[in-house]
Amino acid sequence: MGKREERERLLRALYSIDILGDYGESSVRQFAEKNGWDQITVDKLLAIAAKRVTIDESIAQNLKGWTVPRIAVVDRSVLRLAVYELAYEQQTPMKVVISEAIEMAKKYGAKDSFQFVNAVLDAIARQIGRSV
Repeated sequence: MGKREERERLLRALYSIDILGDYGESSVRQFAEKNGWDQITVDKLLAIAAKRVTIDESIAQNLKGWTVPRIAVVDRSVLRLAVYELAYEQQTPMKVVISEAIEMAKKYGAKDSFQFVNAVLDAIARQIGRSV
């Protein structure tokens, strides 16, 4: 499985988990097993779920006129995945992370989602010291 496919799989999982509202480890594991995901994907999903509060705080600090709960579920899921990669997987180039997030927002989000995602991620990248 390629990196893009893994990101899309994780996006779908994050979206589903967000809809269910259950980020507990056992629920995440059950969801992953039900979908037949490999251990690498399961581990990453668990890591994102474990760091969700910190990730959401980073997102919230870079919103203007929004709160994290008001963000569309797709956009919120894209942002969570990308912020996780920016903050915790720094071997992936920042431009790649943001570009992939923009592409997912274009594919799965509303018409202008990609612009919102781009603006938030650009601000977060600067905040955590990974400038554009």
